[in-house]
Amino acid sequence: MRKTVYDRDLALWLESVAPLAMLCQQCGGCAAVCPSQRHGGIRPAEVMARAVSGSCDTLLKDSLWLCARCMSCSERCPSGADPGEVIAHLRESVVSGGEVPTFLREEAQRFLTTGLSFPRTGMTKKMRKELGLPDGEVPAEAVAEAREICMRTGLGRAVHE
Repeated sequence: MRKTVYDRDLALWLESVAPLAMLCQQCGGCAAVCPSQRHGGIRPAEVMARAVSGSCDTLLKDSLWLCARCMSCSERCPSGADPGEVIAHLRESVVSGGEVPTFLREEAQRFLTTGLSFPRTGMTKKMRKELGLPDGEVPAEAVAEAREICMRTGLGRAVHE
């Protein structure tokens, strides 16, 4: 059984900061161009409907991370409702509430320690060598600088909470 939670902060944000979300006409234009929806991922029109009502259940929170942030939905929207920005805000709201998805936490921790957001596998190393590319290791100084930026901007704290 799904549980729907009314997020008062989100409702206030929608009323005061993002009146664009209220412009959504549920025309489906965003859905027609969404590459994620075509492959069973996020449904922008559903996100807009739930965001306007202030409800953000577990299913919606999980699907937010399936958005590729291509912004095709926002470009296509005839009413200027900007679903891409609403999705970005919902992601921020979920993370601010301490609900960082495991995959995102792991990726962020990898970035904070190696400077890479993806693992370096044997296959990756082999392909880079065959292509005559450097091994892809990030210099320790650059990793330290990136880590400092992440800690100052909040990413590091969100990951370690």
